[in-house]
Amino acid sequence: MSITPQMGQQGQQQGQQFPTTSPYQQQGFGPQGGQQGFGMGAGSMEQLQQLGQQQPFQQLLQQLGGQQQQQQPFGQAQQQAQQAQQMERQVQQELTQLAQQVVQQIVQQVQAQALASGVANGFIDIVHPLQGQPQQIFLRINGQFRVLNNPGPQIHQQIQEAFAFGHQVIGVWDTQSPNVLRSVRIQRI
Repeated sequence: MSITPQMGQQGQQQGQQFPTTSPYQQQGFGPQGGQQGFGMGAGSMEQLQQLGQQQPFQQLLQQLGGQQQQQQPFGQAQQQAQQAQQMERQVQQELTQLAQQVVQQIVQQVQAQALASGVANGFIDIVHPLQGQPQQIFLRINGQFRVLNNPGPQIHQQIQEAFAFGHQVIGVWDTQSPNVLRSVRIQRI
């Protein structure tokens, strides 16, 4: 393809309005010069700096600068997220340790509990307690009354039948609170 003088003049006019950024024009590939190397010369760098001073490019640089500044809060947010994760791990570890301590205390309390039992030789069944009071069955074991609070209707019936038919009614209690029965067992012999 050949370049006509009109095309060359148009290019020069356009070059005056908008500086060229083509490396070919800068390196001498245009109609004026011979072939040079492909690297950027000192003149190219100056042209780039001049280009950077023009308004559209200043706006672009400002936008890019704004994006970089916006990325910094993202980095801070990422750091905060990492700190939050680390704190969450610490809280989980503390909760795990606390749960282990609670379980150990409960195990010690259960091991410290000494359960005792005895055969009942009589009972008192409070079928209709006073308003606001729980239903209760009192079993007389070793000459002392021990109470079973809130027994179900089936328990009432089974204890009455056990005494009526001569079966053993065994009460179980904790030695730390010997007046309150933990469970009742009926043994048919």
